Amino acid sequence: MVSHALWQLNSAHFETVIVAIGHQGDEVQNQLEKYMQTEQENFEGLNLKFVNLGGDFRGGRVASLIACRPLVDELLKPTESFVILGADRMFDDGLLEKAAAMDLNKNGDEACVLVESDLEGMIGLPPSNVFVATRPLKGADRIYSIGTDLETYSGIGAGMMVSTAASLKQLVDSPGGKGVHIVDWLSEIAKRGTLRMLKTDGLMWFSVETAENAESTSKGLQRVGQECELADGRMVRLMGLPRKIDTNASSKGADWAEFSVHKWQSAAYASKSFFQDLFVDTTDFVGKLCDELGGNSDSGPILIEVGCGTGEALVPLWDRAKYTVGMDFNPHFIGFCKDNVPESVQANVMHIQGDAGELEALMHREIPEEWMNRPKVVICVGNTIGIMPPDLKVKCYQEMKRMAGTDGYMVVVYWNGNKFGDAVQNFYHKNPQLCGPFTGANVNLAECRLKTPQDYSTKWTKPEEARMIFEQDVDAEVVEVLEKGVGVMVAARVRQTAA
Repeated sequence: MVSHALWQLNSAHFETVIVAIGHQGDEVQNQLEKYMQTEQENFEGLNLKFVNLGGDFRGGRVASLIACRPLVDELLKPTESFVILGADRMFDDGLLEKAAAMDLNKNGDEACVLVESDLEGMIGLPPSNVFVATRPLKGADRIYSIGTDLETYSGIGAGMMVSTAASLKQLVDSPGGKGVHIVDWLSEIAKRGTLRMLKTDGLMWFSVETAENAESTSKGLQRVGQECELADGRMVRLMGLPRKIDTNASSKGADWAEFSVHKWQSAAYASKSFFQDLFVDTTDFVGKLCDELGGNSDSGPILIEVGCGTGEALVPLWDRAKYTVGMDFNPHFIGFCKDNVPESVQANVMHIQGDAGELEALMHREIPEEWMNRPKVVICVGNTIGIMPPDLKVKCYQEMKRMAGTDGYMVVVYWNGNKFGDAVQNFYHKNPQLCGPFTGANVNLAECRLKTPQDYSTKWTKPEEARMIFEQDVDAEVVEVLEKGVGVMVAARVRQTAA
């Protein structure tokens, strides 16, 4: 297997390969050197360097990397990248070439993981498999969570990584040192938003499993799926996609103040999400309004999001307004937002906990006067308004309108009622950890409303209904109503009185 790995690395034009060897390491090194000598004409230019971990070495991937660090530091500058792979995985040389050509330093990334996103038909994954969840608002190549037990995921790790020498140094200097698991290291990088994803894009790769892993996989297949008898008497087991859904009592419930950050993100930001395009559409819609009012110039607006959740909607808008404020009733979300604001923008970005029904008083109490004395763009996006109780919804509309005034904008982004049927099937039904399991009796297609037995309730809104809400219920001047994909975006402000 190691010989084959070297063959593929050579085919992908790698120049130097560090081989970490442990148990029976001397024999492995002798065999590899002998193999390369017999195939000398095919391995011309490939330079092997061995790091012998000792015959009694029983450490994992991290301990091996730490042992290789002095050699990595000798060969690379801190900002340069190197590829990490195990001999138990085989890769098309096209994948190896992509990994070798990757410049992590260009975008400030610390590491990259090769991800297989074509999950259809995959069954019997071993328990050690690494699952990956993407982060659309951080870019199409962003990983926001990685681990061996994600509730909802969009891909699986294919067993190849790219790291900078500086990231390896951080791993070596981490408190856990050799005891840190490779997935824990990558998870911390993902939390900082600097873990990139490289997709396999259909190129071949496979894992060579041990007998123990094969046995584990076999047992896993016996525990899951549905057993059926064929017409000829043979028994087969029908399998679905490898998606883990936690529907136990601890994951049910709808107390928004207690809703965890992980629980929301794992459901709302799953790859190929029903809402992925709406993130971009919302950013464009709100961004243009901010630009119209001066953007991030000294006279530019303050952008306020009501119900900011974990803050993703504001991130791409930080540079489209002079100041940005996110508010939410959930203290877990606000804490998460504060911890994830880069130092470079902290002077212009704030997150505060509070009640949307008292928005105006909250803002004047918590936000500096200099921030408030300017035009305002007050937004409530991602159908946040659709899950509010009716009395709070009325207060929220009026508070947002007063904040926007006559020279700013209030923006509400609804989930499009014309797409409600698709969403019931392709989002809510597939994410019971968000709203709990339900049946057709919980769905009102005529009103575009879902109310589950766990008291999760949401209302979707059609474009004509959105306009009517603003003109009649909110009594606001509608500036624009835009239906796009699964979203209905409305911009309005206080009506101007005739002179």
